[in-house]
Amino acid sequence: MEYALFLGCTIPLKLPHLEKAFRDVASILNVKLKEMEGVSCCPEPVSLQSLNIDTWMTLGARNLAIAEKMGLNIMTICSGCYETLKTVSVLLKEDEEYLAKINEILKKINYKYTGKTKVFHFVELFSQPEWLEKIKNILVKPLDDLNLAVHYGCHLIRPSKIMQFDHPEKPEKIDIILQALGAKTIEFATKLECCGYCARLQDEIGEKLVEDKMTELCELEEEVDALIAVCPACTTQYDRKEKIISRKSGKDLDIPVLYLAEIMAYALGVDLQDLSLKNRSVKPYKLINKLTT
Repeated sequence: MEYALFLGCTIPLKLPHLEKAFRDVASILNVKLKEMEGVSCCPEPVSLQSLNIDTWMTLGARNLAIAEKMGLNIMTICSGCYETLKTVSVLLKEDEEYLAKINEILKKINYKYTGKTKVFHFVELFSQPEWLEKIKNILVKPLDDLNLAVHYGCHLIRPSKIMQFDHPEKPEKIDIILQALGAKTIEFATKLECCGYCARLQDEIGEKLVEDKMTELCELEEEVDALIAVCPACTTQYDRKEKIISRKSGKDLDIPVLYLAEIMAYALGVDLQDLSLKNRSVKPYKLINKLTT
């Protein structure tokens, strides 16, 4: 099956090593991806939606229309993009009058959206039973010795009525992918807490959320080798704030934060040197040592 690949803004502009890791995984698993020419920001699911819902819906519908013209469904690698595009597609499908209004705006720039495009996050694909079995069958470097904590984040599973991604209070899709790779996933109290990235106007709120989660992970009886996320905002928030909080508080918070596709790529045979795992604030030296010894 082929998908229209929606990269969003943050990953290709700021975190290209995450894009590379995903493309490596897609190539190994023979997932065909087609580039989406002319797309814009998804747009971002928090601020613009709050300022002007019609503008937000129109920009999202334009991106959906591009995929529709390609005759393909969309594959996202960012949770924020996933939430925006899926929300726009669901709301426009439910409201024909509003769809007509948005299409009147799109008509001015020669676009039209009819509601056919479906939106997926790569976790949705790889957590399906047939893909989990495929992953197990081609596994090159099992993660048998790793204890991993999973961060689902807000945009992937909320609002659950629209996203319908996983159980909103007991999500498991990322966990089962990691378990298929051989890793053990750890349960912890703050697993579903927000990363705090969007609290940038009150940075102390975001830092407190990061501190609470990372402190808990550091104090668990079982040593946590890494925190795994699937959103570029969450990934950078935990990585960068963890370092800042350590300096401010004197706490030794040193849990590396990895994007799911990075650890998948390693387990499926991609060389560590090709993954840029050291390209972050909290260097995963312990993790790399564990993987290579």
